[in-house]
Parts: sequence; C-alpha cells; structure tokens
Amino acid sequence: MPRISLPIRLAAAILAIALTLAGCSRVGIAYNTGDFLVTAYAKDYLDLEQSQLERWSPLLDAELTRHRSEELPYLAAYFDQILAARKAGFDAGNMDCLTESFRDLYRRQASFAVTLAAPLLAELTPAQIERLDQRFSQEAAEDRAEIAGRSSTREKEKRARRYVKSIEDWTGPLSAEQQAIVAEVTGRMPDTQASLVEYRTVKRERLMALIRAKAPEPEIKRFLTTWLVDFEDLPPDLEQGGQLLGERIGELFVGLGKTLDTSQRDRLDKRLRSLRDDFMKLQKQPRMAQMTC
Repeated sequence: MPRISLPIRLAAAILAIALTLAGCSRVGIAYNTGDFLVTAYAKDYLDLEQSQLERWSPLLDAELTRHRSEELPYLAAYFDQILAARKAGFDAGNMDCLTESFRDLYRRQASFAVTLAAPLLAELTPAQIERLDQRFSQEAAEDRAEIAGRSSTREKEKRARRYVKSIEDWTGPLSAEQQAIVAEVTGRMPDTQASLVEYRTVKRERLMALIRAKAPEPEIKRFLTTWLVDFEDLPPDLEQGGQLLGERIGELFVGLGKTLDTSQRDRLDKRLRSLRDDFMKLQKQPRMAQMTC
C-alpha cells in the first residue's frame, strides 16, 4: 500500500495502536507512552538530533495534554455511536452519520499531527533535508514499482483478505457466507492507488521546496493543513474515489450487520464498550463529546 504522509503517521503512532487493542491496561499503556512512540518515530524518520528533540519536547507534551482533554471525548463518543448503531441495526442513515463522524475524527487527528510536524520540518538541517528528499524519492519509486507489477484480480483478493482479517479481529471468525459478502463489496471498491501516489509525490515536492527555502513554521503548517486536513486541492478522481470508498464501507457494515450471529454481536459489542470506556477512563474529567448527528 502506498505510504501515508509523515504528519499522519505521527498521529497514527498513538491512535492506531489504541484502536487495535482492547482492555484498559493495554490501551492505557499505548496512550500513556505516546510521547515515547511519537518521538521515536519522528527521530527515526527525520533523523533528528537530540537538541532538536529537546526543543520540540515541550510542544509534544502540551499537545498530548490537550489531546487527552479535547480529543479523547470524541474517541469515546465515536465508539459509543458505533455501539448504538449496531444495536439499532446498521442502515443507510446511521452509516452516513458514522462516516461523517469518522471524517471529522480524522480531521481532528490530522490537525494534531500537523501541529507536531510543522516545527520539526521548519528547522531541518541541509543534511536532514537531503536525506528526507532521498527517502521521499525512494518511497515513490517503490510504490510505483509495486503498482506497476500488480494484478487487478490478485489485488482484489488481497484486499478482501485484509478486510476479513480486520473484521474478524472485532467479531471473531466469519462464515463462508460472510466472507463472500466481504469479497463482493471490497471487489467494487475504487482503485485510486496510482493517482494517490502521483498526487502525494507532487505535494511532497512542493513541501520540500518550502523546506529548502526555509519557509517559516506557520507557512509550512498552512501548507500541511491545506493538504492533509482540508483536502482543498484534492484531484477529482481521488475525491470521487474517497466518496465511493465510504459508500462501499457503509454497504459492508449494513450487509454484514444483518448476518452477525449472537457470538459475533456479543464480541463486537464488548470490544466497542471496552474502547469507549477505556477512552473515558484515560480522561481526568471523563466525558463524551457531543456528536453532530
């Protein structure tokens, strides 16, 4: 899969780990060591010096404190929202709501990540800039080579297996009928990987031009926000592809939701309640944010 951008990986270092674990102790450990995880990733990816990390550390601490206070209520509310939709039965209405809520949740995490990434990118040394440019070029070449060697049929099969594996982590084993639903729906998902790689490559080139020109941090932050948070210049095919992907995922929820047996429903509900409650317990003053729908 083509790589996501650096700022989003910074957020993912906390968020993705939390979303793939169940049980307060493990989620708590993952979240409470977020400063270490994010610092280690940033240091490795940008080849940062210790002095740069020390200057950045107060911002990281402040943002993680803000994240705990302002963002965890949204995470708790989102899992509660999914749980309520599951109990009511997934349908077109609540899936539209869940999709919009997820997009809002993504934008909030992306904004968090951009805030962390911008000051690091603004003070890279010439040697670090060249290494980052080489990394970007290497990743683009690897992604293009992977895309060029793909078989459409094989990619659909791999995509279906990935979705089955991910879903089974939440529900337990899927039946042959359920796996067939996954294969059919994911087989109709748009393939925009080539366009995504080219779009990301162009944006990275513009980012590197800003960094080389020693653009100030606010300018780099505006660029990253336009690109990764607001999607202001997203090409039409990627915008349409994202819309279609959301529709297919909604269709998958609705289709599978009708086939879940008692054991699968119980496991899914338990996992959703656990994550909701974990994100509540991690807050100093537990609350759930008011969702928009």
